[in-house]
Parts: sequence; C-alpha cells; structure tokens
Amino acid sequence: MGSSDLLTVDIDARGTAVVVSVRGELDLATVPVLRDRLDSVGEVSAEPSPLVIDLSAVTFIGSAGLALLVDQHNRCQDRGIPLELVATGSVVPRAIQVTALDQVFSVHDTVDEAIGAS
Repeated sequence: MGSSDLLTVDIDARGTAVVVSVRGELDLATVPVLRDRLDSVGEVSAEPSPLVIDLSAVTFIGSAGLALLVDQHNRCQDRGIPLELVATGSVVPRAIQVTALDQVFSVHDTVDEAIGAS
C-alpha cells in the first residue's frame, strides 16, 4: 500500500485485471504517490493486464491529478493495455466532464463494470 497523509493507494489483482484503488485528495502534492504506485503495477501482474483505476473514493482532484490520468492513458495506449476508470459521486466525474476528458476515458460506475468493459 502506498500512502501519504492525504492519499492512499491500494493495488490488487482481480481476475485478469489490476485494480488500483485511490482514496483521498489527488493534487500536486499527492500525485507522486499515485505515480509511484502506478509504476509498480508490473509487480502485481507480469503480463499486460487491463488496468482499472478506481477513483470513487477521491474527494478532490486537481489539474495535476487529471494530467497524471492522461499520462497513464497514453502509457497504456502505447503498450496496448486497456485502461478503465471508475468514478462515482460528483467530484471526479465533474472534473472529467468539464475538461472534456470524458471523450478520452472510459468511465464506469463500478469496478465490476470496468473489468467487464476491458
């Protein structure tokens, strides 16, 4: 588990997918925690597995957090790895919609839905 005072990141294998669960605030100060954990996804699965990032427990997302998600999307695309996001509530879905990133990301209501889409 990776964490700071404001952000906690857990990584689990679920079927063929790797699920990264993020809780807390995702901003300039906490982005390095998530980046480091995303860089360690290969430790969970040796094969290119679908990646699901569960943001349903994120209470704040700033531009640095959105930029990290775009970067991760590009990295996954380059490697041919499906990337699915889970976002509920109003914070993350609203940020994704306002920035038109809903045209880039596949956003789902549940982890099971995201796994099924990959």
